[in-house]
Amino acid sequence: MDAASHTGVDDVREIIDAVRYASVNARYKIYIIDEVHMLSKNAFNALLKTLEEPPEHVKFLFATTEVDKVPLTVLSRTQRFDLRRIPAEKLAAHFAGVAKAEGVEVEDDALRMIAQAAEGSARDGLSILDQAIAHGGGKVTAEQVRDMLGLADRGRIRRLLDHVLGADAAAMLADLDEAHDLGIDPGSLMRGLMEELHLATRTKAGASATGLPAEQREAAERLADQLGWGQIHRIWQMLLKGLSDVQIAPDPREAAMMALLRLVHAAELPDPASVLSRLSGEAAAAPAVASFEPSHIGA
Repeated sequence: MDAASHTGVDDVREIIDAVRYASVNARYKIYIIDEVHMLSKNAFNALLKTLEEPPEHVKFLFATTEVDKVPLTVLSRTQRFDLRRIPAEKLAAHFAGVAKAEGVEVEDDALRMIAQAAEGSARDGLSILDQAIAHGGGKVTAEQVRDMLGLADRGRIRRLLDHVLGADAAAMLADLDEAHDLGIDPGSLMRGLMEELHLATRTKAGASATGLPAEQREAAERLADQLGWGQIHRIWQMLLKGLSDVQIAPDPREAAMMALLRLVHAAELPDPASVLSRLSGEAAAAPAVASFEPSHIGA
C-alpha cells in the first residue's frame, strides 16, 4: 500500500480486516506500506493494536525516508533497519554490468557521473542510465551525460577554481559567461567547486581517493599542497554561503558571480595565522626603546 495515496483510517481498516485470514498457498501474508510516515494519526492508532499482537501468519514491512515522523508508539513495536547508501564505486560497477547486458557502450567517466548523481540509490541511478541510453542512441558518452544532467565538466570547474584562487577576476567572469552561454546551471558550478575543494580536503587529510580518474586525483593533490587548512575552511564556508545565495536569489547567475567575486577578493587577503606570525615577528625584531624621566636632584 502506498501510504502517500492512502492515508486514512478506512485504508488501514481494510488491512486489519484482511490479516485475520491466513494465506491459501504461502506461509506468510506480507503487507508492505511505503512512505508509512504519511499515514494520519488516526490511521496509526487504528493499526497499533494489530502491531501489538500480530497474527503468526502476518508480517508488516514499513518503508520510509522520514523515520522521525513515525510515532514512537509504532517505532517501539517494530525492528528498525537503516539502509545505507551504496558507494559510488559499486554503483558504477553495477551500471557497467547492466550496460553490458543491454549491449550498450558507456564510457567510464559517464558511469562515474551517473553514480555520483544517483547519490547512493541504485534505482535513481538506473533511471538516469536509462535516460542516457535513450539520448545516446546505443552509445553513452561523458559529454552526453554532462549535458543531460546540466553538469559542468571537471576541467572547467578546476579552471574556474584556479582563476578564483589566483585572484583573476576578469578570467573568472569570462568563464562564468561562457558557462552561462552553454546553459550550465550556476548551482551546478558552485557544487562542482565544493566537490573539488572537498576532494582536496580529503587528500590533504590522507584519505584515499579510489575510483577517480588519475587527472582528478592529481588535481586534488596539487590543490591540497597549494592551500592551508585555514584557507580551505574559509573557502568552504564562502562557497556554502554562495550556494545558499544562488538557491534563493531571483537571478542565480548574478548570485554566483557575486559569491565568486567575494572569493576572488578574499584570496588576496593574507591568512590570519600568517598575519599574527608576521606581527609577532616584527614586534620581536623592533629595537627596544627605553624612556627615562629626568632625575630631579634636590639642592
